[in-house]
Amino acid sequence: MTPQITTSRLVVPEDAPRAVWMLERGQGPTASEIWAIARGGIKTWRRILEQKMNGSTFGGTKATRAGSAREAALIEEADDFLDEVTPNSALWASLQNERIRATPDATGRLRGKLCVVEVKSHEHGYKGDPFPMDHRAQLVLQRFVLGAELALYGAEVRDEDDMPPMGGAEWQFLPDDEEHRELLAFLLYRAEQFLAWWDAGCPDVDDLHPDVQKALDEWAPAKRALDEAAAAEKTASAALREAIAGNYPHAARFGAIAMGEAGGFQLIPSSTVSIDEARWKTEAPETHAEAQRLRTELAVLEATAKKHYPKTTPKAPSLRFQEVENVD
Repeated sequence: MTPQITTSRLVVPEDAPRAVWMLERGQGPTASEIWAIARGGIKTWRRILEQKMNGSTFGGTKATRAGSAREAALIEEADDFLDEVTPNSALWASLQNERIRATPDATGRLRGKLCVVEVKSHEHGYKGDPFPMDHRAQLVLQRFVLGAELALYGAEVRDEDDMPPMGGAEWQFLPDDEEHRELLAFLLYRAEQFLAWWDAGCPDVDDLHPDVQKALDEWAPAKRALDEAAAAEKTASAALREAIAGNYPHAARFGAIAMGEAGGFQLIPSSTVSIDEARWKTEAPETHAEAQRLRTELAVLEATAKKHYPKTTPKAPSLRFQEVENVD
């Protein structure tokens, strides 16, 4: 039964017919879609919008079906962390922007506070982030849409027999901190841009700030010319290397240098030194085995430290060029 929640509008109850779901799903993006919307451009937006209007052709895989089958059991597990928990299949809309929607796996309460719950079940061998960013984004938005104070995330990695782990899933509450408040602001900003683009009839280009448009108009032709020059240089370089190799003895080992009327070249060979693991293992098996043990121990220690003492160091964003994709 759909729980009583007054901080969000119930758009589609859990027992609504499919026709109602199909109608409402085409009215706005859900929490599970907004991360892709936020990170993608118009090409991604068109794909998501087409799926929303016409229905997704994705029928699931063995992995996704197995994950769905584990959902009910994981929600039961969530009861250990909450005072009450209720599975959810209803569609909710934010009271601040009713076109932004969410369908958390469950809702619950802890000491009177509303909590959204999201669960994931990974295939055996999963080595990804225990709490990946797209799942964080999903929970951040679910918490916003339902007006919840708490968000609980549970994830398990099934064993080689496709059975749940003996110790159960790993559970954690999503912090309500500056990092996740900034993430929410970014997601809402991009969701509103997507909705404005949708309302404008899905144009082929974005409505850019004049300063950005001016800088882009200068950068785009320069970048095209640079890419064309780089491609031409790569082809010419390969031809020159081949000509040097065929006409300068010992060039591969010792290099070559020469000057022509158009300019000169200098071919500089290089090499790296590494450990011959097979030889080491054969000639000194005991020390090799001890080194392997220490490597494993160090890897486990560092993995544990990274989990408990993570440090994120931002890098300068990369800037990539995209051609306009006209849609008739």
